[in-house]
Amino acid sequence: MTQIFSAAAFFIVLRETLEACLVAGIVFAYLARVGREDLNKYVWWGIGLAIGVSVAIGIALGVVFHTRGDQLFSGKTEYIFEGIVFLVAAALLTWMITWMMYTGKNFRTELEGQVAAKLDKKGGKWYLMLMVFLQILREGIETVIFLFGVGSVESSGGWRAVPLPGILGLLVGIVVAILMFKGLLRLNVEAFFLSTSMILVAFAAGLVSRAFHELQEANWFGPYKDKDGNTIESLQRNWYNATMWSTKACCSDKSNEFFGMMRALFGYQDTPTFLEWMTYFAYWAIVAVILIWLYRDQIRGAKNKTAAFIKVSIGFMWFMSFVGFIWACTNPRWNSLVITTFMWTLCSFGIVLTYDFFTRWRVFARARRNGNLVIAACWLLLLALAFAFTIAQLVCENSTTCSTPYFYYWLLIFSESWLTSPQTNSSYISVACLSIALVITIFYCGFHAYWTYEYAMNINQDGQYDYDEVVMDQAVLAEGADYGDVDKAFHLEQQQQYDEQHSLESNGSNRRNENNAFNIAAGLDLDA
Repeated sequence: MTQIFSAAAFFIVLRETLEACLVAGIVFAYLARVGREDLNKYVWWGIGLAIGVSVAIGIALGVVFHTRGDQLFSGKTEYIFEGIVFLVAAALLTWMITWMMYTGKNFRTELEGQVAAKLDKKGGKWYLMLMVFLQILREGIETVIFLFGVGSVESSGGWRAVPLPGILGLLVGIVVAILMFKGLLRLNVEAFFLSTSMILVAFAAGLVSRAFHELQEANWFGPYKDKDGNTIESLQRNWYNATMWSTKACCSDKSNEFFGMMRALFGYQDTPTFLEWMTYFAYWAIVAVILIWLYRDQIRGAKNKTAAFIKVSIGFMWFMSFVGFIWACTNPRWNSLVITTFMWTLCSFGIVLTYDFFTRWRVFARARRNGNLVIAACWLLLLALAFAFTIAQLVCENSTTCSTPYFYYWLLIFSESWLTSPQTNSSYISVACLSIALVITIFYCGFHAYWTYEYAMNINQDGQYDYDEVVMDQAVLAEGADYGDVDKAFHLEQQQQYDEQHSLESNGSNRRNENNAFNIAAGLDLDA
């Protein structure tokens, strides 16, 4: 059945339409506020011209590549072109999302400042029109490029699946914008853009994975297709080009409509390779770094959540590393002993320097801040070691020039005979499990390193963690004046509650007495 609706195209057009309407709405509102509504027509001219140019570019590209695409690009050239288009579209999506999150809070102020600057110039109306034209044209060109990337994915219907969701997204965006400007609809714009941003990030990650798949088919990373354009069997490819697993029987991305949509939206592959898998999650890692940088002030302000996360995480990691260390001792191999011993030692020091209980000893309190900074750096070192050991094991998997002992990190619960099963044309269990373990290691160690750093920066010179004011009071009550017993802490809390209640009752009694005295005095005056 031919697909005629692409959800990715709908979300892209809807978001870009709302952004364009937001720009226009801010400009119109500012002109009305300063009494220059006579310039509205120039704003409309800029909007109309930008829409016209964007549509012309889109139609021109569509006609050229629909009618002459086979002549312009064929064979490897077609794969290379599509791969580059996907990468460009993903880069633009990422830039757009980052730009909106970075400038979102000050966007209105900055745009109004630009309008004011244009009005102060001679011939300001034309500068204003040019500014609006460029702002709207940027959204239009972004939309064209994004839709070009969506239309290039045949599994989601190709170009046939673009027009209907594109028109619908445009109409819905305009209607929503009009209702918002008229005050008939309340929409949390920040929440809307954040939620759609996450959807578009997932779409961009799929584009990156898809791009590397196209480049694989162009034999950029070793043999993948023969001279006749037929896919080489997985057993004859390099380990990073080989099929890790196959879900064609149940979840084919070509014959199953749902999973075809998942491929178009999020880059799902029924026969993924190591290269596709790692580029997909590498993109998510880059986005995670960008988001942490954008929201660093909010993260640093959430001191209590940071402390809670680190304490739970380090306890969990200590247990997992201890289990891994025991396994490594019973199955001694140099790489497993290095990783598990390093991790268990790191977690043990982390517990001592993280939990407030140990700060009663000055030696730990003094070393708490710098110690956690060292631990944060060690988590990054552990990540680098795990990455290097994993890649070495993958490279030496079927090599005759090197050998590395088997070690599967987080997947030790599975039997080694299954993990080391021979490669087939539809599965490569060893590479698949190492790939999954590597992704978990990168994200967990990376996040833990960052939050350990943030935790360390909240520790003062005395070795005490700088909790938020309210929670700090509760912590003092819970631990006693100087780490006394539980009964002392309980009585301190009860005494504080009693004092607060007694103070409120006293204040209320004083107010009642003052009111009674005032009424009596007033009555005497009236009688007099």
